[in-house]
Amino acid sequence: MEEKKIVFHGIGSIAPRNYRCIFSFPHVVLFLSVFICVHLWFLPPSAPAQESSDQEVAVNLAEGRVVICATKDSIVLAAMDAHGEAGSRPPNIAVLSAERMGVMLGAVEWVTPDSGDKPIRLDDEFRGLVAAALNNGGQRDAGFRASDIESVGIAVLERLRVLAASLHHKINLGEDEPLIRIVLAGYVQNYGPEAWTLDYHIRQDALGNDIWRTRVLRPSYNQLFPPEKGQPKTFMEVRYPPENRATGDPELLDLLQQNDSRLAPIRAANELESKSVALAVQGQSQKADDASVVNFLKAGLPAIAPPQTKLIMAKVDYDGGFHWVIEPPRAPAPPPSAAPGEKNQTPEEPERPTLRHKAEN
Repeated sequence: MEEKKIVFHGIGSIAPRNYRCIFSFPHVVLFLSVFICVHLWFLPPSAPAQESSDQEVAVNLAEGRVVICATKDSIVLAAMDAHGEAGSRPPNIAVLSAERMGVMLGAVEWVTPDSGDKPIRLDDEFRGLVAAALNNGGQRDAGFRASDIESVGIAVLERLRVLAASLHHKINLGEDEPLIRIVLAGYVQNYGPEAWTLDYHIRQDALGNDIWRTRVLRPSYNQLFPPEKGQPKTFMEVRYPPENRATGDPELLDLLQQNDSRLAPIRAANELESKSVALAVQGQSQKADDASVVNFLKAGLPAIAPPQTKLIMAKVDYDGGFHWVIEPPRAPAPPPSAAPGEKNQTPEEPERPTLRHKAEN
């Protein structure tokens, strides 16, 4: 299968390529100095390079789905990759503090093949960006303050703006299609469990001669949990690339409400598990047993995913903090030629919302 990579030139040629993603999306045409493949691309015939010194940039995407459930004793987060194509990245859960975890989706790896530089891995930098924003030196803390979500959002924004400054060709993305989507989940002392998404969209201004200035806009903040008053507390799902729920693959909650045959025997494994899943489906996840929901997700998510799907899972206990449920696979050992102790570096950056709606008891 062709490697899933977005390749583009500063001023050079653009080769036609087709990419297939697991989720359904509108077809778009993308002309850019860096291509971002989030669905099926149709690219123009290649044009001759204008300068031999042009820098080619390749971007690999973290694609997949994230499922969150806030139970009686913990908030659980599971992440799955979209498929196993070479080049695409599985979502990674970052431990952001003792009571906070996050997933970065979208354009997470930026590569300049001819430069000899290491790839820029935004998902690896994520924890460092958060640490710098919160001024905690990367150490775990007891919980986030009221302004921390926006501080994290601005820190990532500043880093993205540096990268986007090199994009000078027209980029056509869907209106609801962000460059980066971040999922945050955790527990805040004296507040309760919460979950957010942060979306980073771009805007371009024409400078003439088919040259564009690319700017990453301030992120949009969407609080998933607690929901608005009167709304159900249930399984939440976030996908990248974005997908229309009415026309795309059904979400976990949709399948449970339809009593899908792949999930029915799993949710009925024992009485407590059946009751806990039923509470979550009915919009009362805050009454569901933590261990039962975890066990259901461990078995249920692989049952509805394509073969070879990678699943990782973690939770934040309201009393005990962060715990891995299914850890990501360990990175392979560096080749013998690598210098001893050589590892990816984690750059940093920073600022602040007051966006929350208080959880109801």
